[in-house]
Amino acid sequence: MRALTRRRMAGLMLALWASAAVAGAQSVAQTSPVSPWFRIFLADGHVLTTVGEYTRVDDVVLLQVPTGVPVDGAWPEARTVTLPASRVDWTRTDAYREAMRRAQFEQAGGERAYAAFTEEVAATLRDVALLPDPLERIRRLEAARMRLAQWPAAHHGYRADDVAQTLSVVDDLLNGMRAAAGQKAFSLALTTGAPAPAAPAVPLLPPPTLQDVVSQALGLAPKVSDPAERLLLLQSAEALLAVAPTADRRWASATRRQVRRQIKDEGRVTRKYADLRTWMLDRSARLLAAADVRGLMSIRADVLARDARLDHRRPAEVASLLATLDARLETARRHRLLLERWQERRPELEAYAATVTRQLGASSVLVRALEEIKALSGPGPEGLLAAEAHLARAKVDAGLALVPDEARAVHGIWTSAQQLAARALQVRRAAIRSGDLQQAWEASAAAAGALLLLQQLRADVPALARPPALPVTGL
Repeated sequence: MRALTRRRMAGLMLALWASAAVAGAQSVAQTSPVSPWFRIFLADGHVLTTVGEYTRVDDVVLLQVPTGVPVDGAWPEARTVTLPASRVDWTRTDAYREAMRRAQFEQAGGERAYAAFTEEVAATLRDVALLPDPLERIRRLEAARMRLAQWPAAHHGYRADDVAQTLSVVDDLLNGMRAAAGQKAFSLALTTGAPAPAAPAVPLLPPPTLQDVVSQALGLAPKVSDPAERLLLLQSAEALLAVAPTADRRWASATRRQVRRQIKDEGRVTRKYADLRTWMLDRSARLLAAADVRGLMSIRADVLARDARLDHRRPAEVASLLATLDARLETARRHRLLLERWQERRPELEAYAATVTRQLGASSVLVRALEEIKALSGPGPEGLLAAEAHLARAKVDAGLALVPDEARAVHGIWTSAQQLAARALQVRRAAIRSGDLQQAWEASAAAAGALLLLQQLRADVPALARPPALPVTGL
């Protein structure tokens, strides 16, 4: 039984070595360069030629479309464009990609890789056949069988049918070895996995011609969402027509005119949307300053109507305009509400402002006294009495004033100014009585604080009687 097993393994090794020899000979004979051409199949039936593979990021696809043809075996020039992923027939596109990967693997040395692998497996079988322990032979053969089964999946399904045939022989050999070792025979293929079946044959398309590249640029341009990419694609087609020779002069002349028409149309549409943006921003800024909500709403309708007349050629730009307009409309609504509130509260605000303003005159008795205290230059006893009387009236007015909610902060400043002024007058009088210069400096500091607050009130109080300003935004 052991001799029979060894003879079967020797036969399997010979078959693998023969396969490796054939693969090696095929790899030597192969000289064709690796093709760069992939294809994107669109849902509408169009097929796009790309240089290299695509990249899918969320809901968009990035692809390199050719803007030239190969020269001296080098890859052609290409330009990146983006398409919505929803436009792509992913079943056909992914199947073609796998077929291209398999073909590229074969062109890049797939037969050499397969030959080296089969030689390695054959060497492993030779070593296994020489092992005296039957259980160790089974274990080593199982490991070799696993590596053999995994090879096609790791190499784009290349030579999957050949590997499947070899695995069938290995499975029979393993089942026989298990039976000879007293183990229950079974099909190893059911437990360790069969190799990945060869992918369905997808015919590879021929390389594009100059006419194919130019025609694709013309057909693809309307599908590209970014206007800058679209224009660059058309300009690339125009440049290619200008330098690349073609036997069909009539086609070249007609296509050149078509490309120029599309470029001219792109420029016209770009200017129209630029004008729309300028008009919308200027007009809405004026209406926003006036908090004209109805006017801003009418602009939105105008933008949509003008976009429709341009066949919705710039959806991203229009979406940006509408977002800006909606933000300005929301700001206008909020500002309109503040204006109406201010109009309702205006009589109370003006009455309060008038009350405070009477105490803020730069030439008032209180202000002159505080300035002299600050400078340590006075006032005398009579000046202090006049200032104290003025401050007393200000306190009465503050106590009787009806303070609107909007003036709470201003009223707090006014109250603080009165307290500092009272402190300055009180300490100055004490300094006069004691002749203590240190007390005079303390009074000066209090007077300086009171004057600073009064200066702030001269700016804040008049603002209460003015309508609220439009908030500063980046719109």
